[in-house]
Amino acid sequence: MLLSKTLFSFATRELLMKIKFLGTSAAWPLPRLGCQCNICSSKDPKDRRTRTQLLINDVLLLDAGIDTYQHLINSKVDPKKIKFVAVSHEHPDHTLGFQDLSRIYLPRKKGQIGSKSKIEVIIHQKTFSKIKNLFHFNEYKVLPVEIGQIVKVGGLDIQLLPVNHTNSSFGILVSEGGKKLFYAPDMKSLPEETFKKINRVDLIAFDGSELKIKSKSHQTILEGTKLGKELKAKQVYFIHIGHRTLPYKELEGFVKDKGGKQFNISYDGLEINL
Repeated sequence: MLLSKTLFSFATRELLMKIKFLGTSAAWPLPRLGCQCNICSSKDPKDRRTRTQLLINDVLLLDAGIDTYQHLINSKVDPKKIKFVAVSHEHPDHTLGFQDLSRIYLPRKKGQIGSKSKIEVIIHQKTFSKIKNLFHFNEYKVLPVEIGQIVKVGGLDIQLLPVNHTNSSFGILVSEGGKKLFYAPDMKSLPEETFKKINRVDLIAFDGSELKIKSKSHQTILEGTKLGKELKAKQVYFIHIGHRTLPYKELEGFVKDKGGKQFNISYDGLEINL
């Protein structure tokens, strides 16, 4: 009986989806160069943010922005385990890391020189057409997918679902063992088809570029709290945190006041399990 309980406990732990928030800023990191605003002058390490990027189960990167090298050189992340990258859209803060990702070296076999990994890239054809000439994609295995198509990689189910940002922008739905994460760092709103797909999702990580100031291509955090409640999401973490928001502690209090205890502000280095 004791052995059975031990095995059950181990199996349960293995089914957890591990989520690492490698970066959480919008297109420019925080603090901004030369700025002395409340965020940029904050001494709280949670107010120091690099470009948004998540790592799932140590094998799947969500986006490959300009800070990818700095994220992966960190001793807590083993880049040799990374096998897949799913891309939300074509903007530089989500794609410039492809230059560095093509140079992850694996242990050499006898007689082999500099063995490199060939990462699989999950990307919509519209998005790929906008970046395919910028990097050496022959060093990757590119998997162009259609909207809503389920791609099974590394024990995970991945789908690209449309969001309103550019005409080639997508949220990424990652599923494992009945748990679901929806990642949408840049979005103004959700089409109805996407809304229905992610209703009651376990965790949403989405656009926190603005606090209250409305823009043409990004939701505000205030709008995000309303949307998160409409979606009945179990947990919401704002990512892609912009400069016109608040320092971490104030911003965390703001979203919990407006949304509830399930609303959170992410920060670089945050690790959670689903």
